[in-house]
Formats: sequence, C-alpha cells, structure tokens
Amino acid sequence: MALQYLANDNGWLSFSHSTPRLYITAEDEDFDEETIRAWREEGFYVQYLPLGKGGKQYVSMLHHLGDGLGIGERYAIVAFGDAASICLEVYSEPKSSTAKLCSLIAYYPSSIPDPRHRLSSSFRVLVHLAAGSELNGTNTVGVVRRPEVLGIQGKRRTVRKRITPGIGVGGLQSKIEYPTYTYEGVDVGFAEHDLDEYDPVADALAWSRSLQMVRRGFGAEVDLERVWEENVEHKYNDKNSKKLLDTFASDPTPFVNYTPTMTGGIGIEELKRFYTEFFLSSSPPSFHMRLISRTIGADRIVDELYINFKHTTVMNWILPSIPPTNQKVEIVVVSIVGLRGGKIWHERVYWDQASVLFQVGLLDPDEVPEEYREKGLEMLPVAGSEAARKIMEVESEETNDMIDEW
Repeated sequence: MALQYLANDNGWLSFSHSTPRLYITAEDEDFDEETIRAWREEGFYVQYLPLGKGGKQYVSMLHHLGDGLGIGERYAIVAFGDAASICLEVYSEPKSSTAKLCSLIAYYPSSIPDPRHRLSSSFRVLVHLAAGSELNGTNTVGVVRRPEVLGIQGKRRTVRKRITPGIGVGGLQSKIEYPTYTYEGVDVGFAEHDLDEYDPVADALAWSRSLQMVRRGFGAEVDLERVWEENVEHKYNDKNSKKLLDTFASDPTPFVNYTPTMTGGIGIEELKRFYTEFFLSSSPPSFHMRLISRTIGADRIVDELYINFKHTTVMNWILPSIPPTNQKVEIVVVSIVGLRGGKIWHERVYWDQASVLFQVGLLDPDEVPEEYREKGLEMLPVAGSEAARKIMEVESEETNDMIDEW
C-alpha cells in the first residue's frame, strides 16, 4: 500500500496510516540530534542504532529490523561511515530476513560493493561519498571485490579506489551500477551538524537526494505547493504579516535572501520587521506576477516568474532606498524555496539587477569606460524589458544580437 501525506488545517503533513519507520545508524553511542530531528519533522518514526562493536551481533540486529511489521509495512535505513559499509554489505544480497527494507541511504561508507554489481531491486539505495582532498588522503574508498570462477565465488577482497568528481556538476558516478554521488572539497562527516567537518552546502544537497529516495521507497506522496502558495498569497495579495510568518519553520532558522540586493532577513524577528516595515506596504498597485514554470523536488520548489510593475513606490526588496522613478519594469525572477517539515525554511530569489537599473534609468549602457571603448566596446551588454519578453516568447526578440560577429 502506498503511503500518502495529508495536509491538516495547520498545513502540516501527516501520514494516512501507520508512521513509516526509519532507522539511523552510525559508530557513536549518540548521534547528531539535528539530523534525527529533521527526519522526525518529515513524518518518520526515527530510531537510532549505534554500531557498537559491530560483528555478528550488529548484523543479526539488521536482519531482525523487519520483525513485527505488518503486511505492506516497510522500513528505511540511513547509515553513516563504517555502519553504512556494513549495511551495504548485508543488504547487497537478497534475503527473506531483509525483504522489508525499502530504502538504504549510505553516507560516506568506508567501503562500497563492487561498482559493477547491481543491488537488489526490492529496495532503493543511494550512496554519498566525500571526495575530500589529495592532501588529507580522504579521496579514496574501499571497493569490495568477490571474484567468481565457473559459478563459484572466491574470497572477498577490498581494494582502494580513488573517488572521482563524477559527470556534470552534480557528482553523479556514471560507472557505478547503483546511484552514487560524490561531494568535492568536503570530508567524511560533512552531513553531521555536530562535527567540525560539517558542510552546509554539501549536507543540503545530500539531504534533498536522501529525502527523495526514502519517500520513493515508501511510495509516499507529498503536497509541497500548498504552504508555498499560502506564503505567496499573504505576501503579495492579502498582505497579512501574521499569516505570512506562520508559513515559516521555526527550526532550522528560517531566512529569506533577495540575492541581488541582499535584502530579506534571518530568523522570525528579522523577517517580521522586513515584511512588516519594508515589503508588504511597498508593493505598487500595478504589480503583477505570472508563473512561467514550477519545478518541485523532495524538499524545495523552484518558480520562474514574469513580473512587471510601474515603479511608483519605494520597493526596498528590488530597488532599496530608490525614490519612485515612474518607469515600467519587466523582469523574470527565479525563486528557490526550501521546505522543512511542511513549512518554509528559506527562500532565495534571483533576477537581473542590471536590467532593472537600466529600465528605471539608473544604468546607461552607453557609459562604457574609456579603456574598453578604445578596445572597440561601444555598449555594455545589458538587456532591458526585452529580456523578460524573450522568456515569455522566445521568438519575440533577436537571439545573439549582442555578439558582433553573429
């Protein structure tokens, strides 16, 4: 039976039946409380399992995690370090005692199964590797090989292999049969908040991938759009600061960053002041938005928005402290919204500020520095409202018009 999240009156997400069970396991007796809390806030029943001395006792415990689960009920594991290596080994071969596993997330295991070996299709697996650096020697991982001759498996052996950057920019390992990502410039421990090795960028990226894989394993569905639409409604339409702030999470600390102007706030108190004193009252009557595209991930929403307005009021989020110019502005804005536990954790907003300044008359493309004018540059490569119109209709404006040789 597929699990499903249902939004209650407070916008929180809950499961339509028994809470899915998620085990976190690592070497230490105690584990990072922030990570445990984050999984609980996503609606999972979380239990921490220390590796202890490992060995047969730990392996036996793994074999019995599904005991007592009813028909259709399954469990997931998020493992770290040496515990992740053992889990990958235990679950690499299908067994009836481990059949109820639906997802296995392995953070920086010290060793991984043979990259050519396809793991069981009965559960979803995801591996995160810390690439580290050449200097500290953390850019290798053990690879378990088990030679096979005439159908007879030989003794296992582990060899060290270099962790490569992967293809593209996302760290995907294209030569490993099971999903594996690497994170450059970070060390083992990058996803644990209580360690010096913690890296917030790598942790956030790995978290999104992990959450998505666990939800897929449980067959869960979530509705992330509702709370975001409520945020937008209270921000731009009914301009209700209390209801707007209610859409934000209390932990982790929420923040909003209008990136080109570095306006917004960190924490509820700053957000309250920013929206109450500088945002809600400054939107001109002509302000209009149209959604161009929306991408929804496991814990974030990315909106591409067409915005137009006449600059008749001081708009501190986009033109801070600039008196009204009465000029019309058309831009495309990208909003990246992160959610945690059914609430808004953060919003990062981007747009072409040069285009905005050009349209309100504060940037003249003809004002080229003399040293560049002498080199043949006649105009700064800045587009006005036509840039936004080309997003709305790609053939509305010429392409490559700024390239002289085109």
